[in-house]
Amino acid sequence: MSNLTPKIALSLALLTATATAAENTPSIQFSGRIQADSTEYDDGSYPYADGSEVRRLRAGVAGKLITDWEYKVEYEFAPDDPEVKDIYVRYTGIENTRVTVGNFKVFASLEELTSSNNMTFTERGLPNALVSTRRTAVAYQTWSDRYSFAAAAYGHEANNSDRGTGMSARFAYRPALAGDALLHLGVNAALEQPDDDTVRLRTRPELHQDSHRIIDTGSLINVDDTTRLGLEAAYVNGRFSAQGEYLHKRLGRSNTSDLSFGGYYAYVSYFLTDDTRSYSNSDAIFGTISPSSDAGAWEIAARVSKLDLNDGGLNGGEADAITVAVNYYMTRDLRFQVNYVMTDADRAAINDDPNGLHVRVRFTW
Repeated sequence: MSNLTPKIALSLALLTATATAAENTPSIQFSGRIQADSTEYDDGSYPYADGSEVRRLRAGVAGKLITDWEYKVEYEFAPDDPEVKDIYVRYTGIENTRVTVGNFKVFASLEELTSSNNMTFTERGLPNALVSTRRTAVAYQTWSDRYSFAAAAYGHEANNSDRGTGMSARFAYRPALAGDALLHLGVNAALEQPDDDTVRLRTRPELHQDSHRIIDTGSLINVDDTTRLGLEAAYVNGRFSAQGEYLHKRLGRSNTSDLSFGGYYAYVSYFLTDDTRSYSNSDAIFGTISPSSDAGAWEIAARVSKLDLNDGGLNGGEADAITVAVNYYMTRDLRFQVNYVMTDADRAAINDDPNGLHVRVRFTW
């Protein structure tokens, strides 16, 4: 028996060393998305161009560097806007906590933070023109079953499409409800200083094919800083869900009056099949739909949205949109979407009321 003891000890030591080495071995997981669109416009005072496009074509890798450290690198190959998207490292060694350094989304609105793979509609609502997206930043996140908090300090975007410095924070609360119902109540805020003291706010009519903007402030100079406040609410109970946000942005300007702009969206959706929207407590956003049966999942939805870029003597324009949608999730990775968008936009003496039929096929891996 005494001769076996050293062998057993050695075996245990080897097993422990092997497990430790496995934990510290970098891992790699490939991912990507293809979103292929076709859009047909109707009405509108501007000659919108119908057509098809690859809206998004992304590929990336993610995984573990060593114990408690993760990474992600993702690049956009779509012809309209090829650029680096996410590229970061993240520390996860504290329970329900993350510290992230790199280029990523800096905790703006619920709709902005929800992946384009998982949005109910093909495009985000009109008020999305008021938020910042990805920046080179350092961020802190923590969460529990009832709340999520995130904060970031950031500089330029990695591709220099947005330049400046800023700070943002977001808090979401989820009160306890009966059954599996979910109520998300959130607030987000940001303070930014643009690099060249210039800001421009504008938006398409919730359709991407044509680059024409229906309302536009033009380039506003002498902007010392901008502040943004957003209010979020979402409710999910089985097949039914509702979601809405209000966003307000103030531009503090030297040698002239400040400007304020605002907008909102609200929508409802309903699954015709026995499915529901998934939700992540850590990120306080909605995730991917996995159909409950091999026949897939069917969803119908309707949204109203508004963006007002008029203030004082500035007439950037005002736009309203109504979107109706039908989504078919064949599998978790393959989705077909049909949106019909009706827009009413007024800017100075120009009334532009484009409608459009938008079809998308989304595939992920």
